Amino acid sequence: MRFFDSLTHVTQDGSWFGERHCDASAPRLLDDLQQAGAERALLVAIAGYQSNDYTMQVARAHPRRFVPIAGFNPVELPTTRRIEAVLKGLKAQGFAGIKLHPRLNGYDPLDDKMQATVDIAGELGLTVLLDTLFRRRGLATRHAPDVIDQLAAHFPHTRMLLLHGTGPTMLELYEIVRACDNLLLDLSFTLLRYQGSQRLDDDMHFLFKTTDQLVTIGSDFPEASPAQALARFAQLSQGIEQRRIENILWNNLNRWFPLPP
Repeated sequence: MRFFDSLTHVTQDGSWFGERHCDASAPRLLDDLQQAGAERALLVAIAGYQSNDYTMQVARAHPRRFVPIAGFNPVELPTTRRIEAVLKGLKAQGFAGIKLHPRLNGYDPLDDKMQATVDIAGELGLTVLLDTLFRRRGLATRHAPDVIDQLAAHFPHTRMLLLHGTGPTMLELYEIVRACDNLLLDLSFTLLRYQGSQRLDDDMHFLFKTTDQLVTIGSDFPEASPAQALARFAQLSQGIEQRRIENILWNNLNRWFPLPP
């Protein structure tokens, strides 16, 4: 079974958010992908946490394995013109998209610069990977599906991979994704984070059974391994037709990020 992992990360020293016990090195990722039989993966940087340069270095060393995604923090830049210039530079380097992480980078997902970034990325043909777990301590947060509904309505020309599927509100997000051709619903992290919740297990099974052309999964390496993600998916997809499983594990992402010639 072919597997395209929707979310992996690497760091040059192998540490993960300063923790040495969690191996986020490129050799470990390559070994884990090999053991799981995962042929391809999105290799994603988070602005302020992983290096875009190192992410690209690893991707260029394995061009048929990795699709490079740059970390980007829009609120660090002073103007929309500067945002456009930096995004053009990332595209010229060969990045296929950008990762936006409002929670870790500390901005409102509907901030004006954030919205300008989504708009410009779409114009440049860059896919936006949006971390949809927006909630931050000490700050009231808008309802995640409503935020995404607004972004999707305002920027229908921008392809967005909605990482983690907003967690426990994934069915509300599903209704938005099924109405928008530019969205894919991703359940990386969520697969394992909510293990043991029967309601959410049932929700994920429902999504896999009914919307297989609009959903994908990943490991969020090094948070989990590709093998762990696949094993969890196998539990949640019992009884589902093979063609649907193939869409979720391979076809949907491979359509958005086709193999280079």
